[in-house]
Amino acid sequence: MKTLKEIAVGQTVTVKRLHGEGPVKRRIMDMGITRGVEIHVRKVAPLGDPMELSVRGYELTLRLDDAAQIGITPTEKAPAISAAPADDKMVDHPGFGEGGKYHIKKGENPLPEDRTLTFALAGNQNCGKTTLFNQLTGSNQHVGNFPGVTVDRKSGAIKDHPETEVTDLPGIYSMSPYSSEEIVTRQFIIGEKPTGIINIVDATNIERNLYLTMQLMELDTPMVLALNMMDEMRGNGGTVRINKMESMLGIPVIPISAAKNEGVDELVDHAVHVAKYQERPGRMDFCSEDDHGGAVHRCIHGIIHLIEDHARAAGIPVRFAATKLVEGDHRIEEALKLDQNEKEMIEHIIVQMEQERGLDRAAAIADMRFSFIQELVAQTVVKPHESKEQLRSNRIDKFLTGKYTAIPAFIAIMGLVFFLTFNVIGLFFQNLMETGIDALTGIVDTALTNWNVNAAVHSLLIDGIFTGVGSVLSFLPIIVVLFFFLSMLEDTGYMARVAFVMDKLLRRIGLSGRSIVPMLIGFGCTVPGVMASRTLPSERDRK
Repeated sequence: MKTLKEIAVGQTVTVKRLHGEGPVKRRIMDMGITRGVEIHVRKVAPLGDPMELSVRGYELTLRLDDAAQIGITPTEKAPAISAAPADDKMVDHPGFGEGGKYHIKKGENPLPEDRTLTFALAGNQNCGKTTLFNQLTGSNQHVGNFPGVTVDRKSGAIKDHPETEVTDLPGIYSMSPYSSEEIVTRQFIIGEKPTGIINIVDATNIERNLYLTMQLMELDTPMVLALNMMDEMRGNGGTVRINKMESMLGIPVIPISAAKNEGVDELVDHAVHVAKYQERPGRMDFCSEDDHGGAVHRCIHGIIHLIEDHARAAGIPVRFAATKLVEGDHRIEEALKLDQNEKEMIEHIIVQMEQERGLDRAAAIADMRFSFIQELVAQTVVKPHESKEQLRSNRIDKFLTGKYTAIPAFIAIMGLVFFLTFNVIGLFFQNLMETGIDALTGIVDTALTNWNVNAAVHSLLIDGIFTGVGSVLSFLPIIVVLFFFLSMLEDTGYMARVAFVMDKLLRRIGLSGRSIVPMLIGFGCTVPGVMASRTLPSERDRK
């Protein structure tokens, strides 16, 4: 059987099976690569590794070593496009409190008035989470670290709601314990038990984002779904049947544009309402009817009956614990404190499911989730056409990541950045600051001399503080200017393209392409270089 590694650029293939095992295989499935899905090979990096793919309507970068684990067959037909729902116009969104429209579980009693409503803000990376957090909290936020890990923890009260606190969790794609960010998010939601979850989803990439949504719903915590970038989606001819999506998911779905502050007030109203009245998701079972006689459904429910008392004692939602046991999550298994007989019975149930389903355990769960997502998207989403911005980005990509142009473009861009920083703009401001410091030093020196100040104090002020601190301050303009240019490269997406281009080269010294960012920032100052290294997923890479 051919593997994805052998496929040429421009071809479309169908996934037949996934080889290998462990976290890497689970991560590949979490990213949407499951049996039967179509993959289009868009391009390969100039140095020959990694490759960029189109999967489930979004772009994914995969190393060739990982691509070799994916067995494929050729596909003749074009990639499937979901048909437009008959009712393709935006419909009025139900007011908050009208829970019957999306079949949520009504809470019996509201929380006490003096109870602080705590919210976890969760979502994929680059879905607008930070923008929404800033809109929700304004300046009412503080930054710290999650206990035991160097991952930023931003919290703050929602504007005009002092009785609330929302915590911005790290951007993640799955609740599997693959990276420190995912572990942090899971421990926060399970351990600190927020009264509500605000799940932000990129409306232009619903199919990919909903995979995390389904796992969050299994936590049985009051939850609202913020469908972000709806303005961009509608502007490119797409739309979403909000009420239909709410009905199928069993949670409130609120269309918003975080960047334009549209729909955020309504989102807050719904979030506060479901948290205060503890209205939980009305659905957590997403097994499909064609699941080979309900093999996955029977497996999960069989395990639920076995571990219900253990999950209650450990404070872990039982549906979430059951699916994680099927996936082979050792952290959950340890937390449940199962005896040997129970472990053997659970293993027997899972093996039986694998035989009936024809898939291994992790693949069966991933397939169950993505099957439901495909059905949901087909019934509720009219996908937008490619925007002018996207087409322009693709044309620029051909130059910035092209086989013969990527490296020269990188050298030219970074050369220009350093030239402007050290020889033009940064140098100008450095000379300006040095002139100012020298003038101030001269004035103070003259004043101290006229006042006959003690020679030791005079020397301390002039030679120590003004000369010493002044020489350090003179470097500040260069660091600020360099950071300005690097932040521009980051915001325009060029750093992600550099990581794509440089990945193979940096792997030769044991790093990933993402390491290029802290390495470049390190040219300005080691301290921010160290801080930037915290964004790397691997602890080894960070060290």
